Amino acid sequence: MRLRHQQRRGGPYAPRLPHGDGDGLSPVPPDQDLVRPAASASTRFVALDGLRGVAAVIVVAYHVVLGSAWGDAYLAALAGARDSPTPVRLLADTPIRYLLMGPEAVVVFFVLSGFVLVFPMLQGRGLDLWSYYPRRVLRLWLPSAGAMAFAIIVILLGHQKPETAPSEWARAFSFSTLSPSQIVDSFFLITGSTQVNNPLWSLRWELLFSLMLPVAFLAVARIARGHWYWLIACGAVTAVGTVLGVQALIYGPMFLAGCVAAVMRSQGAAPRGKAAPWILVLAGVLALGLPDVVRVGLPDLVPGGARGALQGFVAIGAALVVLGLSAPSGLARLLGTAPFRFLGRISFSLYLVHMPILLQALQLAPGTPHRALLISVPVAVLVAWLFARFVEEPSARLARAVGRSASERVRAISRPSAEVQDR
Repeated sequence: MRLRHQQRRGGPYAPRLPHGDGDGLSPVPPDQDLVRPAASASTRFVALDGLRGVAAVIVVAYHVVLGSAWGDAYLAALAGARDSPTPVRLLADTPIRYLLMGPEAVVVFFVLSGFVLVFPMLQGRGLDLWSYYPRRVLRLWLPSAGAMAFAIIVILLGHQKPETAPSEWARAFSFSTLSPSQIVDSFFLITGSTQVNNPLWSLRWELLFSLMLPVAFLAVARIARGHWYWLIACGAVTAVGTVLGVQALIYGPMFLAGCVAAVMRSQGAAPRGKAAPWILVLAGVLALGLPDVVRVGLPDLVPGGARGALQGFVAIGAALVVLGLSAPSGLARLLGTAPFRFLGRISFSLYLVHMPILLQALQLAPGTPHRALLISVPVAVLVAWLFARFVEEPSARLARAVGRSASERVRAISRPSAEVQDR
């Protein structure tokens, strides 16, 4: 069973998609068999690899702050508290905040997933559903299961004492022991609990969106004009979902915003010119920070209960950043350099394994939490590199092999049926 799309018109820039081994917290790198476009494309969206790496580092930095002695005050400042200590105000109320936008980085990952999954289909590459579904499920679940097993081992061997953690956030995700039911439940990606390794919550939505990809593709493939209205609509639904507290309405439109951005890039509907990528990225960055601008500079402009609606601008901003970096520019070339490509390569693994390491570091040096957290960051990068090499990348190869095998088996079964019908 294969979905195909007849491309209406080619855009001015149709490069290959990022990261040869994988899909797009969660920074799931693109599945190679899924995203390899036409052979005529000669360049890559390497900047999106770099963006993924930067976003993963921001998630780690955000969790470092939450795990520190400033963690509670930082969250209070983000909620509107005015009496925060000076160091916390510097982190929460100045442009430094951009380096600590963990939740916003997750939005970028969701938008990236929508972009990289839909773009090759818009370029005319069919989607073999018999291959796609087993490949995608394994591509997401196997590394997630490995990361959950890693977190469980760290907890069981680490003899954690939650009461010694310096922040409420760190106490909430530290465990003195785990019950068998907690361990088993942790491996059910959609219905289970991610309390043991909390960043995996986003993988649940990655998987759900992946299962709904054909529907999302059919929804956006017919877009021929009014692209900006579609993008704004995605942000509006996210805003409504945030106010109502309906998670499906919050996260689903974020993936769709990435799909719309892919349509815009595929059809050449994005702004053109040398300055266009810079303008898109700048506008996206400003939109990502708009809720904080309102919180800090205009706290009385939007009532507290309705302030969640500003998350719609975050979804739109993430889409603008992805759209801008999918075109050639000096910034795209910078994010395509070796250091950022390395971060992109390990981004998924870093996202999966960093939190157990940060929390265990606090347990090993409870008297010096800030020093322990800073030391844990390079350790997390090293473990992420090892995890990528020995868990994530082999899992991706296995997922591709299973997908190809499933597709070949279906073709082998259907071939005799077709021959009988011909007779």
